[in-house]
Amino acid sequence: MNPFLQHPHEQGIGYREHAAFALSIAYRLCRSAILFALHGVFPWSPIPRRLDLEATESFLRERNAWIECPSTNSTPCWRRNSLKIPPMSFLNVP
Repeated sequence: MNPFLQHPHEQGIGYREHAAFALSIAYRLCRSAILFALHGVFPWSPIPRRLDLEATESFLRERNAWIECPSTNSTPCWRRNSLKIPPMSFLNVP
């Protein structure tokens, strides 16, 4: 199988959906990392609550639960059908 398609296929999603999913996580983590680096140098600079450690952990757990949802189950996973975690909207990540 094509290496670009094998892993997404194993996860039960398409290539574009996988790319958007991975890019959304990278984008969110980069935003947090930059703010934490700035905060390290300038301790008075605040880290917005939506990008702090607790929010980042919650974000990663939600995304992991979404991707780990078994796609082979005959009943669709409620997380994949929910609009709560839209993997394609990586530019709108909180």
